Amino acid sequence: MNQRWVPARYSRTAEYLFPASQVAVAALGLRHGDVLLDSATGTGNAAVVALDRGARVIGVDSSPEQIDAARERLPTTDAEFVVADAEDLPLPTAHVDAGVSVFGIIFAHDRARALSELVRCVRPGGPVAFTTLSAEGWPNRARTILADELDAPPPSFPSLWSNPEAAERAAASSGLETIEVRSHALRLPLDGKRSLADQVTERMGGLAAMRTRLETLNRWHQASTRLDEYLDACAHSDTHAPVLVDPYLLVTGRKP
Repeated sequence: MNQRWVPARYSRTAEYLFPASQVAVAALGLRHGDVLLDSATGTGNAAVVALDRGARVIGVDSSPEQIDAARERLPTTDAEFVVADAEDLPLPTAHVDAGVSVFGIIFAHDRARALSELVRCVRPGGPVAFTTLSAEGWPNRARTILADELDAPPPSFPSLWSNPEAAERAAASSGLETIEVRSHALRLPLDGKRSLADQVTERMGGLAAMRTRLETLNRWHQASTRLDEYLDACAHSDTHAPVLVDPYLLVTGRKP
């Protein structure tokens, strides 16, 4: 994997992403006692959902800090967490009943290899699900705005599978069959009485890191004004409070 995540900064982001883990794990149709491989598990969002469904989990992540956080979060013999790279999983072929990666393998240096590795570890006939970000989501534009204020180039978008056609091709290339690509969205409710820029940088680890750099340079005030204007324009109203809607794709298939 090509990114390192800091659990203290990532915890609020994990809360925001948790509903996608619920959707992805539900799509697998796990049975009691099934073993699920969660590739790029982070702090264990998908593992939490799978354990609640009676499954057992093997969570793999390249970040020792994230794995430590997942172990502390889920101290049970039904969950095993391993430090390893998603592009080189330390598991035998056909070792697990199902595979999942929720906004995980899309951050790998070689995304196609990471997906193929996930599929390799699943038994024949087993389901696989992964989620991928949309380039149209508000976080991508927010990162671009803050990068501009830092006089930095726009951050590269983390997923090459940001549209249904590309996601389906990636799944097929990994060896999956009976592939389905469905559109979903994450929702971030906000307090309309506070700066939206302040709230999203409190919730999103990557944006928080950029804010820290801007504050060091005494540029946060100007940057937050631009970010507030953008967020105000794209927020939806939900019971008189602003809500940011972030589209994503859920890709499912089965190993032949």
